[in-house]
Amino acid sequence: MEKVNVTQKVVAKYEEGVLKLFMDGAKIGEVVETDHGLQHSMKEGFAFEADAIYRYEHESPEQITSFIEDSWQYWD
Repeated sequence: MEKVNVTQKVVAKYEEGVLKLFMDGAKIGEVVETDHGLQHSMKEGFAFEADAIYRYEHESPEQITSFIEDSWQYWD
């Protein structure tokens, strides 16, 4: 998996004491202030590290294509 910095694509919306994080209109996480500082909760496939937001992606489309092609052989 490749880690891609998507910080510039993320939009935050403050609602009911929670900073909700969105990318392309979909919620990807939230930030809550607690007694222990800021707590980050990210959707699977996303990470908050060193003041940046990352999305984990497949390194190359060939990996997905080959998986799909290989799975079709079981339908014959």
